[in-house]
Amino acid sequence: MNSLYKDFRFSPTQFIRTSKWPFIIIVVIVGLFIRFWGIHFGLPSLYHPDEPEIVVIAQRMFKTGDLNPHFFLKPSLPIYLNALAYIPYYLVGKSIGLFQSRTDIPSPILLAMGVGQATMPSTWLLGRSLTAIIGSAAIILVFLIGRHLAHNWAVGLLAAILIAISPTNVTLSRYITHDTFVVFFLLLSFWGSVKLFEEGKTWQYVAAGVAGGLAASAKYNGSLILLTVILAHLLRSGLKRFKDYRLYLALASSVIAFLMTTPFAILDYQRFFADLQRQARIYSSGHAGMEGDALKWYLAYLWRVEGPLCLLAAIQILHGIYSRSRPIALLSSFPVLYFSFITLFVVRNDRTLLPVIPFLILLASMLLVGVVQRSSAFSTRLRAPILVAAGVLTVISLALPSAETIKRGMRLTTVDSRETARKWLADNLPSGAKVAIESYAPFVDPGRFSVKVVTIGIYHPPEWYVSNGFDYLILSHGMFGRFYREPDRYSRQVSQYEELFRAFEMVKTFDDGGYEIRVYRLTER
Repeated sequence: MNSLYKDFRFSPTQFIRTSKWPFIIIVVIVGLFIRFWGIHFGLPSLYHPDEPEIVVIAQRMFKTGDLNPHFFLKPSLPIYLNALAYIPYYLVGKSIGLFQSRTDIPSPILLAMGVGQATMPSTWLLGRSLTAIIGSAAIILVFLIGRHLAHNWAVGLLAAILIAISPTNVTLSRYITHDTFVVFFLLLSFWGSVKLFEEGKTWQYVAAGVAGGLAASAKYNGSLILLTVILAHLLRSGLKRFKDYRLYLALASSVIAFLMTTPFAILDYQRFFADLQRQARIYSSGHAGMEGDALKWYLAYLWRVEGPLCLLAAIQILHGIYSRSRPIALLSSFPVLYFSFITLFVVRNDRTLLPVIPFLILLASMLLVGVVQRSSAFSTRLRAPILVAAGVLTVISLALPSAETIKRGMRLTTVDSRETARKWLADNLPSGAKVAIESYAPFVDPGRFSVKVVTIGIYHPPEWYVSNGFDYLILSHGMFGRFYREPDRYSRQVSQYEELFRAFEMVKTFDDGGYEIRVYRLTER
């Protein structure tokens, strides 16, 4: 036990002499840099469909002092944290004469899902920067968990590198959404579970429980981490210790933490339960372009985007079962439970899968480092092939996600067709033209044009657009593309779009950055 605390004692001399902490600091800095790369994407246009949820509510809270979000499709903690970020933002702005009062912070202009404009882009950079910092802080937690659970700093360092370059984690660390926040608090709760598993101190139970409650307050699915807290207690104490009050103290702490950071779950309980039921219906009933074959889709996504991590993690889980390893059992519990849970739903997407990825990375890192360490136990003839195989798998696990992350970063810093189309529309459409746009289309200035949002273009037949006097129809790959990606599943929608395409004259098409925008002039057939 003394050696454990000695390992954590800070000494400037030891810090300089050893190579461990400088390495992890470099990894965190690199991870932070990657997450800030392209963080200004789209601005002043707003492309992400979910970012305005947090920004608009956080701004309203800051301006009015009304702490009720009046929105519970997702819990409140990330909204409150973003609202708090407006305090230094406003004070700096006031000191330089930019603001006279809180109401001087302008709200964004929102036309449709994925169609809007930030009247003050720095407000968007504020929220995205907060998310990027939280995402980078998770790298430290992954390092600590891997280092401590495996009793090996190399496991923690490899896992930290992998999470720093993870395409999914990096991508979602650039958005003002709930997803990166829930990952941070999940890892914080799991770190507390590791500590209580090894030491069993009362404060560790409370810390694990509080962090679990904050995870649930970041996103409702984060509440599943509490089962890992329970498992950590059972792995340490056995079933006979169900009478231990500290287990219930941890659970009570989680409830208190949740209610303190999503207080209107009680204070506005009718709206809370209505929104909670609505969110459950959304994930159970479907979402165009993100539905069906959840298990197959998630496995294919992991293999395509994150590399062989899922395979390596599965091998480590099987190894843990064979060896009856309690640390591996603890580490496996959340990803197995959570992954099984999300495959039950119709809707599937990368942000729902995100919480699994750090745990898969930790399991894969334990396997790769463990193989290298145990290679000395094999014969000389087998040792070299085993080391080569482990090295190749490590390189692949680093190279494939890195390439995908770089590709995504370059895409963010490349102007896509929504921006070129926005400029063309502003320069070429006659003022006062009546324009119909679907979601994810380029921003069309409602001050110059008569803009009507139709959400999905095929919601209306061609005759409807003509009879309602529209001059132009703007269709977006962000909407029609989701149907064309799965033509067998959405054959009816594809057929309807084909009819819409044929009905009108296409005056301009844009495909910069691989994102297609179509502009049609409406004429009667």
